[in-house]
Amino acid sequence: MNNMKIKNVIEGLIGYAMSIALAVIFALYLSGRVGWFLVAAFIAAPLLSILLALVFRNKIYVRLDTESVTLTKGDHVCVDAVIGNTFWLPTPPVFIDGQSVTGAELAENRFSCSVMPLSEESISLDYRAKVCGPYDAGIADAVMTDYFGLISFKLKNADPEKQKVRLNVIPDIAEVPFTSRIFRQASELTALADDSEDTVSSANTRYGGFPGYDNREYVPGDPLKRINWKQSAKRGMLLVRLDDETAASSISIVLDHYLDRNAVKRPLFFSSQRIIGESFEELTELAVQWSVEYALGLARSFLRENFAVGFFYHDGEGWQHFPLSDESDLVGLQTSLASYTCTEKPFPRLPSDELAEQKGSVSVVSTPYYDESLQDALGAGLFSTVVAAAVTVPELTEEGDI
Repeated sequence: MNNMKIKNVIEGLIGYAMSIALAVIFALYLSGRVGWFLVAAFIAAPLLSILLALVFRNKIYVRLDTESVTLTKGDHVCVDAVIGNTFWLPTPPVFIDGQSVTGAELAENRFSCSVMPLSEESISLDYRAKVCGPYDAGIADAVMTDYFGLISFKLKNADPEKQKVRLNVIPDIAEVPFTSRIFRQASELTALADDSEDTVSSANTRYGGFPGYDNREYVPGDPLKRINWKQSAKRGMLLVRLDDETAASSISIVLDHYLDRNAVKRPLFFSSQRIIGESFEELTELAVQWSVEYALGLARSFLRENFAVGFFYHDGEGWQHFPLSDESDLVGLQTSLASYTCTEKPFPRLPSDELAEQKGSVSVVSTPYYDESLQDALGAGLFSTVVAAAVTVPELTEEGDI
């Protein structure tokens, strides 16, 4: 913006000097009386221009005609701004700078116009959503120059802090295969966390099972959560439960809300192949996005394996529990997470009380950055559930999860 101001001043001075030169030539070679009058008028013109610009500072207003928008990644949204003139003269040049945000790409961020008397002009800021989360788009700066472009003024009736529109970008759902380590680990822990004993039924064999137990031999494609690990270890083969007790097996997925951007190790982010961005600010936003979309991907994979899934996230005021019974519930959760962002505030790192109520449930934590405080929270034993943690910085482990 400062370079643009300097450029405007230089251009204004050049134009002003040329105007005086033309007036002097006119006075010397064509009409002395009229020419010298023009010279005097041009010399006094900058003062008049500045005085009028001072008047216009209170006569120009800027407002946004677009309210908060929720959109998916890749969508375009136009934030409409209106510049109005309440004076009976045309305004000097007005310059509007659009607000650049990490999660949305702005097609053009510099606009200029001159508004006719007692009328309005409109401009559109075209944003394309790139990264999930909430972002404040709109006007970053609104200034006006005098007619010669010599001096710039801030518009008194256009406060950029009030000219913002919240863009909530809905996250995608990452593809988390059943063969991923974190999914297999959580599935196995779910079976081990089940306190129930094998169900003893009649002595008859049912569905190819073994006498006395509702089990059968594992067939590729069977849900991992239905494997009877205790009986499989005793008999030396994978056995699948046929009883309904495992239908209540559940997974709690916790979305970590904490990210201290001043404490993270920047080389890990810049060398990451999973999160690629041009600046450190963009890298941290991409890391948060990865943790959100990875958590959603885990939830979908567990739902497809008939787990009951409880999703926990912090909305800035407290921990929210979003129970998921099928994939259709993910749509509502996705929309809720469009306004989700990490924070540096010292909230409880994990919903310990809430997780303690989920008896027999394994908890998976998806975090943008696995630091010592999270490691301490996981090992503090504040709740009885077993916890596996997934991280988004792949250099911490070979596969990128803990």
